[in-house]
Amino acid sequence: MEWTIQDLGAAGEFVGAIGVIVTLIYLAYQIRQNTTQLQQNIITAQAAAVNASNITLRENRQSIFESSEMADIFIRGNEGPLNLDEIELLRYRLVMQNVTEAMLDIYTQTAVTGFSPETWATQGVTLVERILGATGGSWFWDSYADNYPKSFRSEVDQILQNLGADPDDTH
Repeated sequence: MEWTIQDLGAAGEFVGAIGVIVTLIYLAYQIRQNTTQLQQNIITAQAAAVNASNITLRENRQSIFESSEMADIFIRGNEGPLNLDEIELLRYRLVMQNVTEAMLDIYTQTAVTGFSPETWATQGVTLVERILGATGGSWFWDSYADNYPKSFRSEVDQILQNLGADPDDTH
């Protein structure tokens, strides 16, 4: 059987079409693999972000419970920071700043990025209520809230308002 130029052209087109189909199947497989890898990377990043915030909080708690002097300052500061002497007030403020920055980390790494909003809803909101809802926390927030991003300030203010605390009220 002899092949004409037209027959060869048709056969070439057929082989080319099969090549295109095989290439599309291969690309679909690669896209699926990349999507799976991307999803795994997102989960890993979520876990790392939450873990970093937890480490920061643990370190802050550790600085308080390992020192009876610092624990005393923290308790008295929460009850009435203006009753502390100048050095104690500085130490209290720095601990409060560290804890609030850990809250900001949780907020930024979870609620803002959408990685794990339930982490903010459980850990972050609870921290704001427990720490900034105390008398000393309220004093700290009233004095230093402007050091934090507006979206975080709005979120904290809303949580404090829901607690019945007035974030604009000076303590």
